[in-house]
Amino acid sequence: MSDKPTKLKLILDKRNISQSQLHDKIKSSCNSYLGKDVISMIVNGKKKNYEIYTLLKICVALNVTPNELIEKDEFIRTQLK
Repeated sequence: MSDKPTKLKLILDKRNISQSQLHDKIKSSCNSYLGKDVISMIVNGKKKNYEIYTLLKICVALNVTPNELIEKDEFIRTQLK
C-alpha cells in the first residue's frame, strides 16, 4: 500500500471537510446511509474495491465526478501487466 493520500482524502482536506461531515452530507444529500467505518477505509486507502453506489453517494455529496475519486493509476500500477 502506498503512503500517498487518496484522491478523496485530498478533496476533503482541500475543502476542510471531515469524514464525519462527509457522512452527514451523504445522509442528507442522498437520503441514504454510508457507515463512518466504510468512509474511513475509503479515505485512508484501505478499501479500494467498493460498490458503484457507494462511489456515487460520495460523488453526489461532494459534487464531484467518479473520475475525480477513482484511483486509476494505483489500479494500473498494481493490477495490470
